[in-house]
Amino acid sequence: MSDTQVAERLAHTPLTHAGEVAHWFVLLLGWLWLGEQGMHLGWSWASGVLAVAAWWAVRLLCRGSAWAFGCQPYVLGLCGGFTLLGVCVLQSAMTQPFAHALLLGVAVVWGLWSALIETRSRVSTFQLGPVAWHSVVAAGLVGLGWQWPAGELFKHPGLIFLLALCAGLVYAHDHRAATCPIACRGPRASLQTLLAPSAMGLMMGSLWLGNAWCASLGWSTQHMVGAHLALMAGLPTLAAWVMRHTGPSHAASKLHVRISLLLLVLGALMQLGDSTAHGVLAMLLPSLAWALHCCRQRGPNVLEQPFTPWASRSWALLLGPVLLVWMGMASPLHGPWAMHAALALLGVLAAGQLVVLWWRKQQGMHSPVTVT
Repeated sequence: MSDTQVAERLAHTPLTHAGEVAHWFVLLLGWLWLGEQGMHLGWSWASGVLAVAAWWAVRLLCRGSAWAFGCQPYVLGLCGGFTLLGVCVLQSAMTQPFAHALLLGVAVVWGLWSALIETRSRVSTFQLGPVAWHSVVAAGLVGLGWQWPAGELFKHPGLIFLLALCAGLVYAHDHRAATCPIACRGPRASLQTLLAPSAMGLMMGSLWLGNAWCASLGWSTQHMVGAHLALMAGLPTLAAWVMRHTGPSHAASKLHVRISLLLLVLGALMQLGDSTAHGVLAMLLPSLAWALHCCRQRGPNVLEQPFTPWASRSWALLLGPVLLVWMGMASPLHGPWAMHAALALLGVLAAGQLVVLWWRKQQGMHSPVTVT
């Protein structure tokens, strides 16, 4: 819903900014907490990333749907409350035989909650002011709530309190904005705009794999978590600040799409090297592609050949949660190669999209002009 220009009718109050910070907090915490719990439960199937994949899949399926847009604000509040309750109960039931099923249930409810938040948001983080600081603040709160010596999320009651506070802020903001209806257009993305979010999601989802793909850098778990938070929440803020000074335009938006695809291709090529620099670039380049995706101009006709909503969801599921589950199944046998293969696939698709866009441009340049 942040794609709509009608959002400018809503006053940007402190509650609007607080709700956007809460939005990012819920998103970042979903990636980290669900993956960590899957690792601690020691699942032998898919290396514990099944909960992250379930949360991601529910988000993709429900986000932008007519039901998610049209439901009452209390449904959003109930989803937040049930998510918080499930998190609290799971902490005391980790040794119980039903812990795996409970974690999957929490993942499904959390995914539904996240989808509702994203669908019903009337604002965009990158249009609320000169600097998109909301994601950085949310990442800082997650980092402060992380018990670095213990290495476990939600072991401190402070993070439980923060999650409860975010649930209240999100509900209050949605309840206030419910009197300003906006027509929901549904998701209509093209393949080139699905690749960067898939790459970023695969990197976040693979953080807790037993054979973490970036473990070869010699970093501790705390450093890897901090790096992933910085890449997902910090880079979009920096990219939005740079792009604000270059000025938005239709031509610049199309150029940003091509640069994003090129970054995915280069990130896949960096995995052919064995040095630390190659490993860092293999993380950094797809993350830059994700940053450009977040703060791109969302005007009409910027992207070419959008999918229908069902096709958009299908491609997003295949390139995201399904590919993450495959990585989890292949990682115990093949180690970091599973992540490398997944990002290589996205790089190949990005290269194909670059060729298609170049061919369309050439066709447009050589098309005959009829003079009447």
